[in-house]
Amino acid sequence: MKMDQVLLTARVAPENGGFIAKLEQLSLEGLGDSVQAAQDELILVLRAWIETQDGQDCLEKALAKAGFLGVEEETEVQLEFLD
Repeated sequence: MKMDQVLLTARVAPENGGFIAKLEQLSLEGLGDSVQAAQDELILVLRAWIETQDGQDCLEKALAKAGFLGVEEETEVQLEFLD
């Protein structure tokens, strides 16, 4: 089945006097002094991860391994932060 959109969900939690934003579906995280800084860092990390996977022609395979089957080149990837 073709997938038009992938929705990734992340959570932010306090850690060591700062904050950590975790995207457990892909084992990615971002650190920051504030919630917004941690979220921004995770967005940058995710973009770099997508570019790396796409550059190696294995983005679809990496997302399938994370449980997102049917991903194609046109599939939109969205990141949502949960409270």
